[in-house]
Amino acid sequence: MKSENQKIIFLNSYLPRTGHNFASEVIRIFSDHEVLAHSRSETRLSSILHSYYSIYDRKIFHQSDKDFFDELFIDNLRERILNKSDKQYIMIKDTNLIGVDSLIRVFPNDIHLILVRDPKSVFLSLIKGMRLEKRTKKNNLKRLGIKTGLYPYYYSKKLSKQVLQFLPDTSPLTIIRYENLVKKEEKTISILKEKFGTLKSIEKIKEEIDNIEVINSSFFNEVGAKGIWDMRPRTSNYNPLHRKGHSNLVRMSIALGSKNLRRRLGYI
Repeated sequence: MKSENQKIIFLNSYLPRTGHNFASEVIRIFSDHEVLAHSRSETRLSSILHSYYSIYDRKIFHQSDKDFFDELFIDNLRERILNKSDKQYIMIKDTNLIGVDSLIRVFPNDIHLILVRDPKSVFLSLIKGMRLEKRTKKNNLKRLGIKTGLYPYYYSKKLSKQVLQFLPDTSPLTIIRYENLVKKEEKTISILKEKFGTLKSIEKIKEEIDNIEVINSSFFNEVGAKGIWDMRPRTSNYNPLHRKGHSNLVRMSIALGSKNLRRRLGYI
């Protein structure tokens, strides 16, 4: 396929545990894309471009110098990416928002998607996946802090502040809620149908979403386990929107610590 007929899908979310891999599989129903550099990749292209333009805009003054650096790093970048695949759609995904504006600057005519999920669910998942099994002083303090609710509160408050710092202008972006993908919301399906020009019916798309296998999310034994990112069939009690495993105190602490981010993303 010639590069002029190809499109790059940039899928960025604000943190890990937002359901990035599931979202990629849903979008595959509409686009039949290939993820670069591999199916579970988190490609930090946006962060690299952010660093590039931080220097470019603040420390390179002459246009001839800017042209020189663009020739070295930016010109033909899109073509080089597209040459990596024969698919009509290529996806580059990442679990941060740093440099999303730089992606739009370099790739204005491609597809820019932002995946969001309720920060309360994300922080609960992040804490559940922490490696605290080793009996170290730091881990002991974290375990105690989790039980009292203090650590979840300050952890979610700190991360929320970092995310808010890099929230991009959303006007040129398509925002997708993870929860709407899981619930197969028809409005979200229709938006994706239009964006990718798919002729499949909404009912057919819902059926294909139901058939998506999921990432094994048993986080207790996740770190270092072989094949943790393999897709597996859903179990009958699989419910990604109502996960358990933390006390009400921890849940309340995270909700309070992430309040500003939840409000900004429209969850409260």
